[in-house]
Amino acid sequence: MTSSFVRAALVRTIHGASTWLARITVVACFCLSLSSTGRCQDEAPGLQDLNDATTTKLSARQLQDLEKVVELCESALTKGLDDDNKTYAEDLLSATLYEECSRLCRVIFDQQPPNPQWPDIRKLCLPKLNRALELRPKMASSQLLLARLLSLPGGDRAEALVKVNQAIALLEDDPDNLSEAHLTRARLHENHDEMKKDLDVAIELNPRNFDAWRTRGLFYLSTGETEKALSDLRELLEQNPDDVVAHQFIAQAFRQLKQYDEAIEHLDKITENDPNALVAFELRARIAEERGDLDAAIDNLNQAIRINPRYLNGILSRARLRLAQEQMDLAQSDINRALQLQPGLPQAILLRSLVYAAQNRFGEAIGDLQQLLRRSENENAAGVADIKLQMGTYYELDQRPRKAIETYTEILTATPDFQPALRRRGDAYLSVGKHAEAIQDYEAAMKLTPDDPGILNNLAWVLATSPRDEVRDGKRAIEIAQKACDLTEFKLPHMISTLAAAYAETGNFDEAIKWSEKAVSDDTEEQLSKELESYREKKAWRELQELQENPAALNLPNAANSNELPNFDLDKPQPVPVDDPAEPLR
Repeated sequence: MTSSFVRAALVRTIHGASTWLARITVVACFCLSLSSTGRCQDEAPGLQDLNDATTTKLSARQLQDLEKVVELCESALTKGLDDDNKTYAEDLLSATLYEECSRLCRVIFDQQPPNPQWPDIRKLCLPKLNRALELRPKMASSQLLLARLLSLPGGDRAEALVKVNQAIALLEDDPDNLSEAHLTRARLHENHDEMKKDLDVAIELNPRNFDAWRTRGLFYLSTGETEKALSDLRELLEQNPDDVVAHQFIAQAFRQLKQYDEAIEHLDKITENDPNALVAFELRARIAEERGDLDAAIDNLNQAIRINPRYLNGILSRARLRLAQEQMDLAQSDINRALQLQPGLPQAILLRSLVYAAQNRFGEAIGDLQQLLRRSENENAAGVADIKLQMGTYYELDQRPRKAIETYTEILTATPDFQPALRRRGDAYLSVGKHAEAIQDYEAAMKLTPDDPGILNNLAWVLATSPRDEVRDGKRAIEIAQKACDLTEFKLPHMISTLAAAYAETGNFDEAIKWSEKAVSDDTEEQLSKELESYREKKAWRELQELQENPAALNLPNAANSNELPNFDLDKPQPVPVDDPAEPLR
């Protein structure tokens, strides 16, 4: 039978001092114990299982060994033990459950990126840790590990906070683990001040808690405190020059500052250590796009997708860039690929609708949005409003302004203060000659966003040029048009021409000619020249659009066939070969 001295040493070992020297000490004590005590007889039915559990734990190397210890301990407790042996069995069981989960969770918390099967690992560990805490509620290490698992996506934030607070209360004499506990709690906070406080404490307790430095650096990036972020991340690199995440976050910080060359230097550091670091190519692609070099952006995405042919975000980003370059077939190919990877993906369907719209295939574009609406019935009103807003834009582009007005009205019935819908409906009203209604929508939109130059310009235009006497107001048109020009630094000819029209409406043709000449000098559009000619003849400009509805039937796709896709091998690299499409009315 194993002596109480050996058992006490073993429990201390597996609860904390799991070094090679401690293990050797326990084994030696165990051997001495056997030689001096022999096989003592004991009538407790579970004692043999407990002794076997102890022996197995001393030689445990694999997870299967730890699982065997757990099985034997549970068996011993079920069969029955005296009080002392029961206490020891519970200690051994709770500690072994923690050790087993700790080993399993290394692929979640100690590697980047985490093992993709981490949700299954969490599912396996949660009941084990809860059992450990059922036996020993004050076991801080189990409280902390459970909190970390619960804090992951799809976990239980409220319960995680309870567990981490309990761990913090128990870890006063363990600064390293206390640092980890404060870091875990920081990630659970929704309040920025509370988050920052815990991050500061985590770093103060353990300045070599690299994850805390990374997290605080990312926190500063998210709050726009870029210089503070750089300071933290540089400190991290001084301690660990090859820290990939630090280089990544520093590159992101320099990108925010638009210091792109410095950002690229840190991305190069990442690929020097790992030529297949996908994140480096992703960030290079974003930087290239921001620099206006779409070819370079696509080249970097090509490399990222070669590394991971299932890189969904990269495939969608490349499709978007190919759309911007009017490479419609290639964009469509990427979208099909994304939908094969994840059927029904809303981002891919929306992007496909943009490709259809760019090809004037508005029926198919609208059909895609209708598909999204059918899937969004239970989502928030804002998401539905965005889809309907895009649909209304497609109706306008397809010369169906009255259908667009109907769609925008649906949005505004549900969300009356949705500014983009007010703006778009005002434009649509203007295009069919409903000036009073257009003015009403522009006024409402202007109250929500008083410094939107597009809204100001279109309102000023209709106030200055409407053939309907009851809606014109030249003096107010000058005031509003002047503000629109100020906001755009007098750089947009169509807004300058609106200011000219406003002056003409008040009879101040000298000012009208001055501003109209400037507009014409900046843009050769024929209408601007005609406006100038009118002012020289002392005539105010009048405009009435009465766009007729497109009489052709809208060619909507068959919903049953809307997701038919070509087949190809997703694991093989593939051959590499707008925002709002609506133009302003003025």
